[in-house]
Amino acid sequence: MDQATIVGYALAYVGVIIAVFLMLLPALIIFAFLLLVAGAVLVVILFLNALAVGLYRSLARTLRNVADRLHRMRQGGRLTPHLPGR
Repeated sequence: MDQATIVGYALAYVGVIIAVFLMLLPALIIFAFLLLVAGAVLVVILFLNALAVGLYRSLARTLRNVADRLHRMRQGGRLTPHLPGR
């Protein structure tokens, strides 16, 4: 094989690689877009999870404070002694 044939084959090889890349480019773009959408959905789910945990904690704290206040009002603000045997 002479040098011109090798160069011709190399150029054809590079041309085929470029053509295949261009044919697969729409699929690669769609795949990249789907990855971006999936990442955005995960960020939204993470935000909603954090919001739900914060809401749950604040609601639990509020209910605990209300329960503590009711117990203090009922007992006159002090603990009732529990004597053994009674």
